[in-house]
Amino acid sequence: MKWTKNQIVTLMVFLGISSIQAFAVPFAKGPYLGQTPPGSTAQVFAPGLISDTRPQVWESHGTFSADGNTFCFVRCSLHRSPRVGGGFFITENTNQGWTAPKLIESIRDNHPGAWSPCLSPDGNSIYFTIALLKLASKRNLYRCDRTADGWAVPQVLGPPLSSPSPEVTCSIAANNSIYFGSARKGGPFGRSIIWAAPFVDNTWPRATYISLNHQQVGRPADPGIAPDESFMVFTAITQLGGPNPRDIYLTLRLPDGTWSKPRNLGPRINSTYIEHSPRISPDKKYLFFTRSNGWDPRKHSADIYWVALKEYLPESYR
Repeated sequence: MKWTKNQIVTLMVFLGISSIQAFAVPFAKGPYLGQTPPGSTAQVFAPGLISDTRPQVWESHGTFSADGNTFCFVRCSLHRSPRVGGGFFITENTNQGWTAPKLIESIRDNHPGAWSPCLSPDGNSIYFTIALLKLASKRNLYRCDRTADGWAVPQVLGPPLSSPSPEVTCSIAANNSIYFGSARKGGPFGRSIIWAAPFVDNTWPRATYISLNHQQVGRPADPGIAPDESFMVFTAITQLGGPNPRDIYLTLRLPDGTWSKPRNLGPRINSTYIEHSPRISPDKKYLFFTRSNGWDPRKHSADIYWVALKEYLPESYR
């Protein structure tokens, strides 16, 4: 049989696709990247897939979209070139399984000091701030949107989400209301506290600080709001375990709209290291957070942890 040129090309394409499919191995399969759900004691999330537990490797700020099919996180490692390996990464759940984490280059290239990513409920926007203290004047909140051509150049968000004071971390409820930390004027003692900006008519018209009984906790920050805004986790300074470590606390929204006295989540979650960047899973079943031995990804180590919330919440809040 004599093969035509077109038939040969078609055969080569078919064989190439078949080879790729035969040798392609899914990154992970199943909800929460196929991980066995944790109990009431925190465990490293997706070791070997997301969290690399070697020294001087940093993964942090894990956050899922509302449907649980997109996961965003920070990765930085001395084992990789910062220009190649450091930044925000995205993995998505497809019919073939979870994709290998992909670097968001538009954020890395335009804002090398980007920090604290938070994924929007629809998975099509990433909100973040700037980490470096020397760039304090630029520590506003930014948004990077997904387009048909990939992730766009990030844009700074104007007032009331940004101000002359540094903004530090945020999380987003299912209705797109944003909770964030800020040292802006209007809060008690002029220090970092938690603010809430409700999403109204496709925008955020105002931001108000959340009263959390500041005599009980030191410098509350890092809010992780539940999807339905019924409770919130955050970090605050504690005197346990060393100079200014941060623990994770829980507060409940009460029927009158105020917040309950913050409660330290205890030793099954908090340790002598630094716990920060808490996020609530879209089904409210799990708390994700970061545990690190310092704040500099170039020198210190960090891993993403998760823990079941059932034992930490009243039944009506689960």
